[in-house]
Amino acid sequence: MTVAVFGANGRVGKVVCDIARKRGHVVVPIEKGDAPLADVNGKTDVAIDFSAAEATEQVCKFCRAHRCPLVTGVTGRNEAQQYMLDELAREVTVVAESNFAEGVNALYRLVETLSRLLPDWDAEIVEIHRREKRDAPSGTAKKLAAIAAQRKNFRKVTVHSLRCGSNFGRHEVIFAAQGESLTLVHQAENCEIFAKGAVIRAEKLYALAQKVSN
Repeated sequence: MTVAVFGANGRVGKVVCDIARKRGHVVVPIEKGDAPLADVNGKTDVAIDFSAAEATEQVCKFCRAHRCPLVTGVTGRNEAQQYMLDELAREVTVVAESNFAEGVNALYRLVETLSRLLPDWDAEIVEIHRREKRDAPSGTAKKLAAIAAQRKNFRKVTVHSLRCGSNFGRHEVIFAAQGESLTLVHQAENCEIFAKGAVIRAEKLYALAQKVSN
């Protein structure tokens, strides 16, 4: 497949390009400021976005012009930017996740299960990322909090955010009661887990599109 990668020179975007090429795909790297984005030559089968919230309008215009699905791992969008993404989803398939790591998806399910099993326990979340990460709490922490709160009858779940050093991402979900506690931890050790997960999701979208067209 041919995949356009937004944020191709970024921390995760570079790895997305490398992984996609190694898996036999044609990569079209796109950086913010490349213009006009919609005029990139050739057919694009899917777009992967690890750029920035500010590039949302450009990314949406590109996907409309090429009629291609979007896999995006960008977080921190404001209301207007999220609206643009929601409108795009009416026209093409949009997969927007704060975290494409396999272990995080398992963590979501574990938190849902524990919140159901321990409905009267307190729940707190601690997330740590590199100092350069702009949004806090992280999108992953917000989703974890939402899962825990829903299963705890919407009781408040506080997120504690730390921005320091070069941490790739650590999420702790702490359940506690009188006399005992239980902690779930996911530690990201490199960018590859996010990039690989996004490429795999893009491959699945492409395979589904091919199946439908045939």
